[in-house]
Amino acid sequence: MAGKRSLASQAMLTVPLPPLESLMSSENIERTINRMKEMKVAQRPPSHENAKKAAILIPLCLIKDELSLLYTLRNADLKRHKGQVSFPGGMQDPEDGSLRITALRETEEEIGVDRKDVQVWGEGITYIGKEFTVLPVVGYLGRIEIDKMKVNPDEVAEVFAVPLKHFVNPANCEHTQFRYKDHCYVIPAYVNSKHRIWGITAIITHVFLSAFIPDHYKHKFYLIQPVKAAL
Repeated sequence: MAGKRSLASQAMLTVPLPPLESLMSSENIERTINRMKEMKVAQRPPSHENAKKAAILIPLCLIKDELSLLYTLRNADLKRHKGQVSFPGGMQDPEDGSLRITALRETEEEIGVDRKDVQVWGEGITYIGKEFTVLPVVGYLGRIEIDKMKVNPDEVAEVFAVPLKHFVNPANCEHTQFRYKDHCYVIPAYVNSKHRIWGITAIITHVFLSAFIPDHYKHKFYLIQPVKAAL
């Protein structure tokens, strides 16, 4: 029985992703954005404490012909979320005409990708954090050579990419827990890449992959309901 499970697991790991043409078709792009907008993720209620607005770009790109997601490692000297893995993005400026512009501007400032070179697919739902809300914007950057990117060292310590095939391998996904009021959330944390991906970046990664490659990405986001003691 153990041998059969092992063979089944290996078979699951070697199932290739759909062809690039299929993934990047206008039909799949539209389905992805619609699924992201419909996906329900338990989160904090809006309040004056998290009224500030931010936006991030989910940067899909080709690295050596592999469809990948691009991440940044934040500079260790930053005041907020220093040393953490994140998507490029930041707080909305008064001059930004929209949160989409915020995501594109911040991406340009942080990793040097001209906003005109980003093919924007659309936005997902807004995520409500402890200190601010975050709107994820999905954008395709085309072919990227990381070692040639003009990274802003004041904000970004490193840029790295993770191929989509990495995320569908069960061995590369663990889970972490965090509590909010009386509930416990169990969320994915991605390991075995250059840096561990966790927290809200992992949540947004999870939602995007669940919408983009739902037949291949099978990880789950759990909400554990509190157990009431019997009287």
